Amino acid sequence: MREADGSPAENISIAFARMNDAYHLLVLFGSLALLMTLVVRGKSIFVVAPLCALLAVTLSGEDPVASMNGAYMEGFATYVKDFFLIFALGAVFGKMMDDSGAAISVANQVGRWLGQERACLAVVLACAVLTYGGVSLFVVGFSVYPLAVQLFRAANLPRRFIPAAIAFGSITFTMTSAGSPEIQNLIPIKKLLDANTGVSLTDARAGWPASIIVALFMFGVGQWYLETVLRKAIKGGERFEARDGDRVTLQGDAHGPSFLAAITPLVVTLLSLNLLPFAGDQLAKLIDADAHPIWAAALDWFPEDGTLSIFLGVLAGVCVMRRRLPDVWGCFGDGFVNGLLAVGSTSAVVGFGSAVKGLPSFQIVVHWVTHLPVDPLIGAAIAVAVIAGIAGSASGGQGIALPILKPIYIDELHVPARALHRVVSIASGSLDSLPANGYLVMLIRNICGETHARSYGPIFVTTVLLPAAGTALAIALFKWFPSWQTM
Repeated sequence: MREADGSPAENISIAFARMNDAYHLLVLFGSLALLMTLVVRGKSIFVVAPLCALLAVTLSGEDPVASMNGAYMEGFATYVKDFFLIFALGAVFGKMMDDSGAAISVANQVGRWLGQERACLAVVLACAVLTYGGVSLFVVGFSVYPLAVQLFRAANLPRRFIPAAIAFGSITFTMTSAGSPEIQNLIPIKKLLDANTGVSLTDARAGWPASIIVALFMFGVGQWYLETVLRKAIKGGERFEARDGDRVTLQGDAHGPSFLAAITPLVVTLLSLNLLPFAGDQLAKLIDADAHPIWAAALDWFPEDGTLSIFLGVLAGVCVMRRRLPDVWGCFGDGFVNGLLAVGSTSAVVGFGSAVKGLPSFQIVVHWVTHLPVDPLIGAAIAVAVIAGIAGSASGGQGIALPILKPIYIDELHVPARALHRVVSIASGSLDSLPANGYLVMLIRNICGETHARSYGPIFVTTVLLPAAGTALAIALFKWFPSWQTM
C-alpha cells in the first residue's frame, strides 16, 4: 500500500522491504511444503528434514554450513537430551506390552465389551485406553490394527476408515489431556520453569477441569462424525475390502495375558504419574525438612515429568508378565533402539524448525502470531499451532514454541502457567496433523496399507479441525471459570 506522506525514495524502500519479506516467507513455506510433499511420498525424514533446512537457510542468504552445524544440530541434540529417556522408556513400555500380548489383550477385551456392531467405537476406545495408559502411539497403531481389521470385517465397514479411527483414538482427546503420560502432555513441565528457582510451574494434571470437558467434547463430536461418514459411505455402496494378508482370527485370545495382568502396567503408570506427586505434596506439608532431611529428600523423587512413572510401569509389567517375556533384556534393548529412532525422527523435524527459527521469515511469523490483538491464551494457542504445523510435530512444535512463548506470556503478561500448559498442549495437536506428520504417514502407508487420497479426509477432520475446536473450548472455559486457570 502506498504511503501518502512518504517521499518517493521512502516509498521505494518500503516496497523493497515488503518484497524482501514476501521472498523470505515464500522460502520458508516453500521449504515446508517440499518437506511435507517428500514425507508424504515416503522419503526418510532423517534425510528430508536436513535437506529442506539446508535449502531454506541457503535461499535465505545464511551460511549453510554454519546453520546446519549450529542451529540445526543444536535443536536436534537439545531435543534428544531433554526427552530421550521419556521416549526410550515409553518405547520399552510399548515393546513390553507388545511382546507379552498385553496390548492385544486390552484391545480385544474392549472389542468384546462393545460388540461387533460398534466396531468403530471399539477401535477408538482400544486406542484411547492404550494411549492414556502410556503406550507409544506407534505401538498403539501396530497393536490395534489387527483388531480393527477383524471388527470392520465383521461389521462390513469400509476399511479406508480404519486409519481415522486409530488416529482419532490415539492422538486427540487422550494424547493432550490432563493426567496423560504421553510426551505431548509432559513437555510443558520441562519448559515452563520459574525464572528464579528453576522449579516447574505446572504438572501433568494442569487445567484438569477444563481438560475433562474438552476431552468429552472431542470424543463425542469425533465419534459422531466418524459414525456419520461411515453410514454415508455404506449408503454409497462401500463395503469392507478383504486382502490376502488379513488375519482371520483375533490375536491374543488364546495366548495373551489376562485383562487384569495386561492393564496392571497402565494402572501403575497412571497412578504414579498422577497420585504420587499429590501424596508427596501432602506429606511434605507434614514433614519438617530440617528435622527429617532424608524423608524430605526422598519426596523430591516423586515423579512429575513422567520419566519415573513410566519406568515404574515397565517394572510392574515385567513383574506381572515375566513368563510371557522370554527375553527381557532383548525387550529393553529393542525398546531403547525404537525410542532412539522415535526421538531421532522427531528431533530431525525439530532441527528443521531450529534451523529456520533464526531466519527472517520465521521471525516475521513469530512476531505476527505473538502480537495478535487478541486474548493472551488465544495468541498462545495460535502461535503453538502454527509453529507445530511448521515443525510437523506436536512435541517438536512445543519444544520450539515454549521457550519463545514463556517469556512473553508468563513473565510479561502473567498468564497462569497451568492454563497455558493445557491450552498449548491441546493446540499443539491440531496443525501438527497435516499430511506430513510422521505418525500419520506411518499409520496410513505402513500399518494400514492405505493412501492419503483414500483415508486422510476423516483424519483431517478428527485430528486437525476437532483439536482446534477443543482448543477454543478450553480457552472459553478458562475465561468463564477463572479459578480453573490455576487448578
